[in-house]
Amino acid sequence: MPVAAMAFLLLTALASSLISQYKLTGGDDLLELWCDRIPTFDQFLHIQRTAPLVIDPFLYHGIMFTVIRLFGLRPHILEIPSLAGFLAMQVCLFYFVRRIASENAAVFAIGIPAISAAFGYSTQIRPYGVLLGLFGLAMLSWQTAARRLTRRTGPLVILALSIAAAINTQYYGVLLMLPLCAAEGFRTLQRRRLDVPLLLSMCAGMAGIALLLPFLRGAVEFRNHYKPGDVPYQAITQTYNFMLLGRATFTVALNHLLAGGLAILIVPVLWSCVRQLRKQTLPLPGAEFAFLITLAALPLFGFLLGRFVTHAYEPRYVLGATLGIAALLSVALDPLFQLANGLAGRVAVVFLLVLFSGLGFLDMCAEQRNSQYVRSYLVLSPEIKQAIMAAPGRALYTQDIDLLGLVAFHEIDPDLLSHLVLVYSEHEEMRWNQSETSSRMAMNLKSFSPYTIVPFESIVGQPGAHLFVVTHGGWNWLDKALAREHMEVKPIGQALGGEVVSARVP
Repeated sequence: MPVAAMAFLLLTALASSLISQYKLTGGDDLLELWCDRIPTFDQFLHIQRTAPLVIDPFLYHGIMFTVIRLFGLRPHILEIPSLAGFLAMQVCLFYFVRRIASENAAVFAIGIPAISAAFGYSTQIRPYGVLLGLFGLAMLSWQTAARRLTRRTGPLVILALSIAAAINTQYYGVLLMLPLCAAEGFRTLQRRRLDVPLLLSMCAGMAGIALLLPFLRGAVEFRNHYKPGDVPYQAITQTYNFMLLGRATFTVALNHLLAGGLAILIVPVLWSCVRQLRKQTLPLPGAEFAFLITLAALPLFGFLLGRFVTHAYEPRYVLGATLGIAALLSVALDPLFQLANGLAGRVAVVFLLVLFSGLGFLDMCAEQRNSQYVRSYLVLSPEIKQAIMAAPGRALYTQDIDLLGLVAFHEIDPDLLSHLVLVYSEHEEMRWNQSETSSRMAMNLKSFSPYTIVPFESIVGQPGAHLFVVTHGGWNWLDKALAREHMEVKPIGQALGGEVVSARVP
């Protein structure tokens, strides 16, 4: 591996580690930790089967459960599997591309995921960094097995294990089979015979789906709270914009406009690959080209799966498409990289290194500011704290499970935690959001956590004034529910990322 490639890997590890130092653990990471910090394995297994908080298969939860048992709740340690998966993906991508293009193109391919939205998952306690590594291992081991005539046992075993592990890391990992099947279908037509050992390896990996069956009950409980058609067609363009631009929250019109601009750039990339294949100036077998095209198209297949099967879809579910996009882009630009005896390629690599360094620094600063902001609003003003502590048993109600997690996990104010109560309402959430996902998570958390979690309806019937943390917009329904119940709302002050109010039952 050349110095430039090793520099990218070292810079990736350094940037991810520095960002982690400033990052405040929150959001979905806390949901993961709540499930995986359970003291006994039997209880942990029961929760994953019946009352999960995040809809992921067992494998990543098992990894986190083991790491917590060994090292405790240390976020920087718990993020190591994600970083290791991301680095493994970069290494596999380098060797895959170097077999079909120049070394400069392979190094350039490493840099594409580093400046994409995929890099953010190397600093999270979530399965997507690991999933990227498994996609990379499957891609490289399939290529190795397909090119070799002998000494194929190792690649075939790795391929089977990678497929099985990907499926059991994230349910959408099953989409890995699409580029593999497309590539093998092309090879079969080209060779006019089956590659039986390779097909057996793929089937063995797919057999890993049997390990999902005991945990589907908990996932289906969430699926039942989504409606068919909840996944809009613009999710496809949102995914590409998210992967390449780092954002998916544009308007529908702007999403299509940006996606159209990206398509204008991508079409010449694909045409360049096709021209090089026709001229036979590129050592890229047609099967590998079919693999990369299908892999880059995963957002389309993920949308179809979400639309008609799972009824839930997020751009992060198909991050594996980043590998296909990076490889195709690097291969298409390879003729340019060869100009001036490879000088153009080295300049492109240096440009990516500088760009990644700058983006990493900006991410670190952003995480530092965000952590300071969150920590600041978790510290209550004396007036609000006095209002909460006025009565020993007085509760401060919130619908925000993330807020409860931040206060509990970071132990910023034990007195606040003793008064904080999570409320949920299936009826109100369905009325305002047409979904009951948050209520489902709250009820599952109630089954095994030591925190006080109550239905909103139980509060409405109690006389007197109650304190609520109210936030507006997005998925928040509490302010609307208070208004609907005609409760007398009196603002007390800003705190905990929202507004603390006193609401009295009329």
